Amino acid sequence: MIVAEPEILPPGGDAEDAGFSGVRVRLAHVKSLGVAGAVLALLTMAAALSFGLLMLFGRSLLAAAAVYVFWPYLFSPTFTQWVFGADRAPFLKLFVLLALAGTLAKMLLPRSWSRR
Repeated sequence: MIVAEPEILPPGGDAEDAGFSGVRVRLAHVKSLGVAGAVLALLTMAAALSFGLLMLFGRSLLAAAAVYVFWPYLFSPTFTQWVFGADRAPFLKLFVLLALAGTLAKMLLPRSWSRR
């Protein structure tokens, strides 16, 4: 849908000014928010990005948090040292591992993991 409409100027008048030589245009002064507006815009953009990432990785993030909390109760520190090379399972490694596992599961088992 095109909102702009063409305006046909009358043939009288100069070719340069098209008869608008006496017309003055005044612009209403628009106050900007300056630095505060830029900060608010950046916060809005960060909130939108965070919400998008939460929608994309929310399930993996929740699963990684649960595994991170329950890992010491389920596995010994020697096993954790052998698997991760640290006394405690690092959250970032768990998150990446579960995000990749979820992606592979969606690729290999699309019916059982998809929304209905």
